[in-house]
Amino acid sequence: MSHLLKKCFFIVLLCSLSFNSLAFERIATLAPHLTEWVYSLGLGDKIVAVSAYSDYPADALNKPIVSDVNGINLDALVRLEPDLVLVWQGGVQQGQIEKLEHLGIKVHISQPTMLADITTELNKVAVLTKTEAQAHVITSRFEEKLSQLRNQYQNRAKQNTFFQVWNSPLITANGDNWIQNLLDVCALSNPFAEHQVAYPTVNKEQVMMKNPDIIIISDKNSNSGQGEIWQRLPMINAVKNQRIYYINPDFLHRYTERVLIGIEQLCQLTELNQPKE
Repeated sequence: MSHLLKKCFFIVLLCSLSFNSLAFERIATLAPHLTEWVYSLGLGDKIVAVSAYSDYPADALNKPIVSDVNGINLDALVRLEPDLVLVWQGGVQQGQIEKLEHLGIKVHISQPTMLADITTELNKVAVLTKTEAQAHVITSRFEEKLSQLRNQYQNRAKQNTFFQVWNSPLITANGDNWIQNLLDVCALSNPFAEHQVAYPTVNKEQVMMKNPDIIIISDKNSNSGQGEIWQRLPMINAVKNQRIYYINPDFLHRYTERVLIGIEQLCQLTELNQPKE
């Protein structure tokens, strides 16, 4: 083989290896929103492992769980031989990421914090997995619907809205986070927006002082006991006027297109009995 042919062969080989390195065939999605993203990009059959609470779409329930709030089960994950591991920045330890990278496994860190990050972060995963066309369809649809909701509700009267993230301890959100993004779409004011902590623990006396018009409870139904505390406080406007609403947390707290369902419910529920100007 001539020197030129050898050189050409070497170049072709390098290009082939480079291409194959991006053609990921075994993907681990270690956060519920990442699992949803990969399925939405049409790659559900390439998922070999997921995190706890990766329950959508239903097929995700059939995948092995290798991570939870305590971190990644590295032994279980490595045995499944992933060539791409998608992790959420807030849900994994840096040391575990470094161990995976040391083993030669590609790790991508997803770090959405605001609504605008959904399209940006999804596109990053799409580039990695060569599904840019699918991502374009999803992000365009997402942005169009989000814009429509903003336009529909931005001009209504502001309503004082307490967002209950959890009941014991009683946790809400300040004005510089994901929850505020959702409230803003529906033109709802946050009585704890100025709090220094992103997700502060408050007490019922503080909420009474704010006297919200609306209370939103992040829960699937009203039978869970999450809202019992308010029934003993009839002096609060939201209680007095029966404006306590429950919304499935899967539609509020996941960084996926399904958050539009939660936002639409939030806007529609708070439209009920809205004070007239």
